[in-house]
Amino acid sequence: MKRLLSMLSAFFLLSLLAIFVWLTPMSTNFLNYMLWKYSTDAPVVTGNIDYRQAHIHYEVIGSGKPVLMLHGGLSNKLCWFSQIPWLVKAGRQVVLVDTRGHGRSSRGSDVLSYEIFAEDTLKVLDRLAITRTDIVGWSDGGIIALLLGLQSPERVDRIVAISANFHPGGVIGGFDTPDPDVSYSLMNTLKSWFQVWWSGAGDRHAELEAELNTLWQTQPQLKHSDLQAIAAPTLVIAGENDIIDLPHSGEMAQMLAQGSIEIVLGAGHASPFTHPEQINQLIASFLQIPITP
Repeated sequence: MKRLLSMLSAFFLLSLLAIFVWLTPMSTNFLNYMLWKYSTDAPVVTGNIDYRQAHIHYEVIGSGKPVLMLHGGLSNKLCWFSQIPWLVKAGRQVVLVDTRGHGRSSRGSDVLSYEIFAEDTLKVLDRLAITRTDIVGWSDGGIIALLLGLQSPERVDRIVAISANFHPGGVIGGFDTPDPDVSYSLMNTLKSWFQVWWSGAGDRHAELEAELNTLWQTQPQLKHSDLQAIAAPTLVIAGENDIIDLPHSGEMAQMLAQGSIEIVLGAGHASPFTHPEQINQLIASFLQIPITP
């Protein structure tokens, strides 16, 4: 029996090691982030605002010129674990917001829309007395960044929009929907657990996922004239294998008043944590931020 337990323990540890290696660089960057988080002396401020029946959670790390980081749908502010440490070390104040329904932000009672996400974000900036900021947004966060650039240009300096679309037709292959026939294998159980943890929605994850799938089928609806009205210099970043159609990303960059585009070779939709070195270099160059070791 003891031998069996020892074999099972060894198998479990080897499996964890294999997963850690397989997920590199995500796993190593997340470990580095956790080590940095619990050792940094950078000032940290957390709080919530109450707006339209929801508690919107935010976290501010560091000091200096602010850079607002907006996460994608079904994730949370922790998705920036590969960007936060070097931005803070470079002298930037990193502002993180959990979109309503995600992470530590509550859902509220309003129908989810990019407009209300943008309103929530502005209320956070108001609470923090931030009058202007650079914005880095990934996926849904990139869409929110574009809306802020359109609707509140006086609050926005530069925008980095990673894997964002300006209308639903820019998404390749339609939208994911839950599969009622999916088997309850260990892999699916682990995947489901990770998805719930990643969104931070807990018991509401399935409901939030269904709401966002509905949202993604109808929004955003930005026109060429809307993109042309966004005055902030904007860098569009897309993965070579992104779910956002590359011609769509190119069209976005072309229509923006001061748009440019970069394609990350080999990357998909999750480039901020699968290809952090390339993403960090692009952000640093565009926002003129030195990357310090």
